[in-house]
Amino acid sequence: MSRRRIGVPLAALAAAGALAVPALAAAPPSPSPSPKPIVQKDAAGDVSGKLDLRQVVLARGTDGRIRVSLTLASAWDGDDLLSDDGPPGSLCLKLWTASPANLDATPDHLVCVTAQADGDLRGSILKARANQLPARVGSATITRPSTRTVTIRFSQTAIGKPAAVELQAETTRAGCTRASCIDRSPEQGAALVLTLRKDKS
Repeated sequence: MSRRRIGVPLAALAAAGALAVPALAAAPPSPSPSPKPIVQKDAAGDVSGKLDLRQVVLARGTDGRIRVSLTLASAWDGDDLLSDDGPPGSLCLKLWTASPANLDATPDHLVCVTAQADGDLRGSILKARANQLPARVGSATITRPSTRTVTIRFSQTAIGKPAAVELQAETTRAGCTRASCIDRSPEQGAALVLTLRKDKS
């Protein structure tokens, strides 16, 4: 299967030139502009229930952390991720950090939003391990800009400070083990690409 990469590499920051003015102190450098976010739309109705992904927005924040916003088709909360019978629901980011990424292989890291017993959301960073379950290696910051959207922030250091990240978002409906209960964006075999730094030649 041919693989598509979807993304816009971060533009090189242009150095702002300033005219030298005698007897005047040089102005402090301007803050670096935020990189342009990568926006991925997802079709409506490809899964049933509240965890139908509609949009993924991937960016690097001005603080250097990776920021991903997931917007679902309708309002949801932590209680929608809990299940009395079967596995819990989740919203996860699958991250490939090797370059070039092998999207057919297990992701190098997962960043997942799950719900605690009281319905409070929890953000976890997991690292893949050969022949073992992923190990939790850190926390992700979770905020709710709206009842349909969750924003996940995590540091580059937590995922090994890669030069680039290839990402696929995935929601899984609580209590369901069928493939039809999983919504991915982009679809299988494709990924959003965020370039974090240029390797020196």
